[in-house]
Amino acid sequence: MHGYMGQRLRLDMTNQTYEIEELTPEYCQKWIGGRGMNSDVVYHETHQGMDPFDPANPLCFGAGPLVGSFAPLSGRTTMSARSPMTCSNIGTSHHGHGDTNMGGSFGPKMKYAGYDQIIVKGKAKNPVWVFIDGDTIEFRDARRLWGIGTKKATLAILEELGDPDINVALIGPAGEKLVRFACIMSSFSASGGRTGMGAVMGSKNLKAIAVRGKKPVTIADPEGFIKAAWELRDKIHVSASAIRRRAEGSMDLFDVGNAIGINAHKNCSTGYMKDIETIYGGVQWANQFLFRRKGCWSCPVSCGRYTYVKEGKYAGFEVGGPEMESVCAFGPRIDSTDVPAVNVMCGMANELGMDSISAGAALSWTMEAFDKGYITEKDTGGIKLEWADMETSMKVLNMIAERKGFGDLLAEGNVRVAEKLGVGMDIVPHCRGLEHISVDPRIALGFSLGYAMSTRGSDHLKNYSCLEFPGCAKSRAYQIEEIFDEKLAKKFWEDFPSEMTKIDTKPMLCTWSERNKCVADAVGCCCQAIGSWGGAGNWQEAYAPLLRLATGLDFPDEEIFLAAERIIAAERAHWLRDGSAKQDDTHIDRYFDEPVVDGPHKGLKLDRKEWAWAQKEYYKLHGWDEDGFITPEKAKQLDLPEIIPDMQAGKKIYEDWVKKQEAGVSKSE
Repeated sequence: MHGYMGQRLRLDMTNQTYEIEELTPEYCQKWIGGRGMNSDVVYHETHQGMDPFDPANPLCFGAGPLVGSFAPLSGRTTMSARSPMTCSNIGTSHHGHGDTNMGGSFGPKMKYAGYDQIIVKGKAKNPVWVFIDGDTIEFRDARRLWGIGTKKATLAILEELGDPDINVALIGPAGEKLVRFACIMSSFSASGGRTGMGAVMGSKNLKAIAVRGKKPVTIADPEGFIKAAWELRDKIHVSASAIRRRAEGSMDLFDVGNAIGINAHKNCSTGYMKDIETIYGGVQWANQFLFRRKGCWSCPVSCGRYTYVKEGKYAGFEVGGPEMESVCAFGPRIDSTDVPAVNVMCGMANELGMDSISAGAALSWTMEAFDKGYITEKDTGGIKLEWADMETSMKVLNMIAERKGFGDLLAEGNVRVAEKLGVGMDIVPHCRGLEHISVDPRIALGFSLGYAMSTRGSDHLKNYSCLEFPGCAKSRAYQIEEIFDEKLAKKFWEDFPSEMTKIDTKPMLCTWSERNKCVADAVGCCCQAIGSWGGAGNWQEAYAPLLRLATGLDFPDEEIFLAAERIIAAERAHWLRDGSAKQDDTHIDRYFDEPVVDGPHKGLKLDRKEWAWAQKEYYKLHGWDEDGFITPEKAKQLDLPEIIPDMQAGKKIYEDWVKKQEAGVSKSE
C-alpha cells in the first residue's frame, strides 16, 4: 500500500495489551483516512445511550494518506470519540459524535511508527503513558506525571526517552479531572481542543502517548507527486492570504472580522466590538509580542506564533501560540482589552489542557449571568466575576481545571451549568451543547447554518463557508481583497452568491463546503491558505490529485465526494440514533429575538421562517427526510445499510420527544 501504512494499532488500557490490525485497500478507499476511519470506528463501536466515560468508548487518533508526506500542510491529526461535552435538547445524557483536529507533527510521527490509526479502549488501574517505538509498544507508569501541566510533562517524557525527535500527545490536569471540555495537547502548543477528547483520554487513566518511528511513507508515483506537491506549495506560498497569515498569524482575522462586523463580544451577545482590530489586530499584536513564527509539519505558511511578553505585569511570560479564537475567547468575549493578560490566559489553557473556546465561554457566561442578576456570589461560593476582570478569570480557570468550588460546576460546560442552576440557558450560545466560536450567527448565515448542522456541535471547521465573505467584502466596499481572493471566489459565485446576510443560497453553500472540508480532514491536511478564500484552490482541487498520486488507488472526484458524504453521514447517524435531529439543528432563541446591537449590521437577527426553509433545503440536498434523518435509500447509496435499524430507533426517540413537547405546549395553552 502507498500513502497508507496499512495498519491500525489497538491499545487495551485495562489489560495493558495491544493488537495490530491490517487495513485493506478497499477499507481505505471507503473511508479515505484520518477523520473518515475515526468516524467509522466511533459510530460502529459505540451505541445509543453510551456514557462517553465508559471504558469501551474508543478514543481514536487518525492520520490521512497525505500525512507525513511532502504534501503541503500535511501534518494534521484527528482525534475522535463519543463526546462528553456535547448533548441534545432531549437531555444532557444524549451525547453524540465528537472529534477535534490537531496540528504539529504527531500524525506524521504516528505514520512513521507504522500506523494510520491508534484506537484506545479500556481504563488502566493507575495512570499510564504509552511509548510507541515502531513495532515495540510499552505501557509505562505515569503516576509521577499525574497532576503536572502539559509542557512540564512533555519535557519529562522527552528527558526519560532521551530523544527530542519523539512527539508526545498528552493531557493536562483538566483532562485528568474529567473537565468536559479538556483538550489533547502536542508539540507544546498544538491543541486538539473541541468536544472534550482530553476528558475521554483522562477517563482511561492515559496521560500521554509518545511516538517514534523510521518507517517510510511510500508514494505510488513519486515523480508525479513531487511535481504536483511543489506546484501547490508554490501556489500557497505566494498567495495573498498566506503572505498575510505568515506575517500576522490568525490574528489577521480580527482585522477582517471587524471590517465586515462579525466578531463575538460579551458572551457573543452584541455582534460587534468597536475598534477590535486596533487592540487585537495582527500587526499590532506581532509588534508587541511576536518572538518567532513556527509551522506545523510540511507547512509553507508557518502561521503559528511563539509569544513573549516583554514588559509590564506579565513581563517574561512566554507561550506557544496563541490563535485568534483563543484570543477572542479570553479577550473580546469577556470584554477585555488587556492583551498581555489574554496571552497569559491562553498559555494557562494550554498548560492546564482545556479548550480555550469553551473555557472562555464559561467565563463569559458567568459574567453575563452576574450582569443580568441570574446568579449571585451565593451561587459561586463568594466569587464575583465581572466583565474584563482578568485576575478573577485566571483564578477561575485554575478552579475549573482542578474542579474546585464553582469551577467544578463550570467544568461541566455551560448547558449543564444553566440546567443545574435553573437559570441562564437563554444566554448559552451553543448548538448541541458546544459553544460558538467568534462569528456571530445572526450575521454570517453560511457560518450560522454550518454551526447548527455541524456533526460535532456548534463549529465552523466542519463547514468552512468562507465563500460568503468575498462577496460581502466587495458589496460593502471594504478594502480587504488582499485577504479574500476574489478571482477564486468568482469561480463559484454563479452557484453560491456570497452575500453573507442572505440565507437563500446557504444550504447549497454549506453542503458543498462541508464535503470539501471533509476531504481535507480525511487526507490529513490543514485548511489554512486552501479553501474557498485561501488563494490556492478548493480542497478537492488541491488534494484530490495528490491523493491519487500518493496512493495509486482509483479515486475519481465523484468517489472522493461520495466518501466525504459517507463520513458526514456516519457522524450524523451517531446523533440521530440518540434522537437528536431537527430540534437540534438550530440556534437559541436569543439569535431569533435579540438583534445585533451595534456595527454595520445593527438590528439584524435570524428569521424563524427563513431558518425553517434553510433546514428543509439542506436536508433535501443531502437526501434526508423532513426531520433530518438519513433515509434507508440514502444509507444504501452510501454503503451504510447497517445504520438503518439505528435510524428507525432514533426516529422513535425523536417522535416521542416531539409529542411530549407538543403536549406541554397544549397544556400551557
